[in-house]
Amino acid sequence: MNRPPLGTSVIVGALVLGSVLTGSSDGSADRIGAGGAQSVEVVGVTAVCPDIRQRPGMIASRVSVGAAPLPAGRSGADGAVAAVPVGRGGADQQVGVTGPGQVAVGLATKISNDGLVLSATGGLAAGLEVEQVTRGSAGAERGLAGVRCEAPARESWFVGGATAVGDITHLVLANVDDTPSTVDVSIFSARGAADSRLGQGITVRPHSRTVINLDELAPDQRMLAVRVLSRRGRVAAALKHARLDGRTTKGVDYVPRSVPPASSVVVPGFPRGPGTRVLLIANPGADATTIKVRVTTADGQFVPTGFDDVLVPAGTAIGLRLDGLTNISPLAATVTSDGAPIIAGGVVHDRQDSRIQEMAYTGGSRPLSGPALLTDLVIDRPTESTLILSALEAAATMRVTPIRVLGTVGALPAPKLLTVPAGRTATLRLSTFYPPGTKTRLAVEVAALDGSGPVYAARYLRERAASGPLTTLLDLQGPAQRVSRPLVYRDPSLGS
Repeated sequence: MNRPPLGTSVIVGALVLGSVLTGSSDGSADRIGAGGAQSVEVVGVTAVCPDIRQRPGMIASRVSVGAAPLPAGRSGADGAVAAVPVGRGGADQQVGVTGPGQVAVGLATKISNDGLVLSATGGLAAGLEVEQVTRGSAGAERGLAGVRCEAPARESWFVGGATAVGDITHLVLANVDDTPSTVDVSIFSARGAADSRLGQGITVRPHSRTVINLDELAPDQRMLAVRVLSRRGRVAAALKHARLDGRTTKGVDYVPRSVPPASSVVVPGFPRGPGTRVLLIANPGADATTIKVRVTTADGQFVPTGFDDVLVPAGTAIGLRLDGLTNISPLAATVTSDGAPIIAGGVVHDRQDSRIQEMAYTGGSRPLSGPALLTDLVIDRPTESTLILSALEAAATMRVTPIRVLGTVGALPAPKLLTVPAGRTATLRLSTFYPPGTKTRLAVEVAALDGSGPVYAARYLRERAASGPLTTLLDLQGPAQRVSRPLVYRDPSLGS
C-alpha cells in the first residue's frame, strides 16, 4: 500500500497485502486482479494528539476535528468519529461530527497530561483533519503552540529545538497500541551528531506516553534535528520547544514533522513581518554535502546572494537567515542538495514593541495532495489567520470555502478565489470573510482548481496581545481520500 499523503493511519476496504506465486511448473501466477494496482476508498483513519495539558489560568489546550466534504463522485455520509485518551481513562466518546463538511471545536479541554486518540470510519474517514492549539499566558509556556495530530508512525523527522541555556525541548512519545514500542532517538546539531547510545532502546508501554527532555540526550546544543525510529511497534511523536531569557519569554511552539531526508525539500509558510526568520537545514548522513537555496516570494523566484553554494557537514544542522527577504515578502524556500539527502524546516521569531518574543515552526512539506481542511480559525480583531500559498512550478487558482463549525449560526460567507502566479507566493487574510468587528469561529477548505500546478500551503496564526505576540504555524496537507492497493497473488503452497 502506498503511504498516503496525510499522516493518518489508513484502512482500505478488503485489503490483502503480499505478492503470492502459484505452484505451476511454468512459473505462471494465479493472479487476483489485473491491470496494475487498484485505487480504493479510505474507510478508516486514526490521528493522535500526543501532548495535551491544562493549567487553570496558565495553559489551555484545545483540539478541533473536521471531516472535509467528499470529493466529486463519492457519496454517502456513513461512519463516525470517536475520541479516547491515550491512557484509556474512560470509554470512547462520540465526537459531534456526523457528516462530511462539519467541524467540531473545543475538544479535550478536560484532558491534561495525556494525549487524545481520534478515529473515523466510513465517509468521515476520507477527509479527517485534527488540529491542536495550546495557549499559554505566562512563563516558559507563554504563546501559541499548534500541531497537526497525525498517525502513529515507525519513523518521524523533526528540524528544530535547542538545549542551550534557556531552551527547553521535550520529545513526547505516545503508544496507542496494545503492545510495547521500542524506540531509538537520534539527534543532530550544529556541533554534529550526538552520542547515539543515549537514545537507544527507549520503551513506551501500551496506551501510555513517555516524555524525554532532550538535554539528557544532547546537552547544550543549538539547531537540532531529531529522528524517531521504532524498532518494534510505532509511536505518535511530538517535539515542543520553549525559550526563556531569564524571566522573559522568547517563545514556544511545536516543531512539525518534516518530510524524510531527500535531495530536494520545500519549506513553506515564512510570513512577512518583524523579527527573524531562519531556514534550518540538517545533513543526517555520513558525508558532507553542498546545498543551494531558492526562495519563492511575491515577486518571483531566485537564489539569494551567498545561498548557491553552502556547505553542510556530515551529521550537522545549520541555519540561514531569511529576514532580509521577509521584511518585504512572505516566501517558501526550496533546498537542493548536490550530495547527501537533507532535511529542512524553519523558525519564525516574532516581536512587538516589548522584550517578549514568540516563535513559530514550519517544516519540510509536500504539495497539497487534494483539498485541505483548516479547522481552528478564530475570527476576532486581536487574532489573524493568514493563508500563505506558494506555486513553485505553474500557476494555480485556489478556492477557499467556508465550512460550518458546529454550534455557530448564520449564513456562511461565499467562497473566495485566489490566483497564485507561477513562481510566486500569495497570501489571504482569513478574517476578510467577515466584516470588521465580527467575532466567530470558522473552518475553511483550501482546494486547487483543475489545471492548477502544485501548491505548498501554510497557515500563520498570530494574536496581538498587550505584552507581545502569540503565534504558531501549520503546514497544510490534503487528506487521503483514496489509496493504491497492490495486486494480490495466491500461493497454493501456503494452503487455502
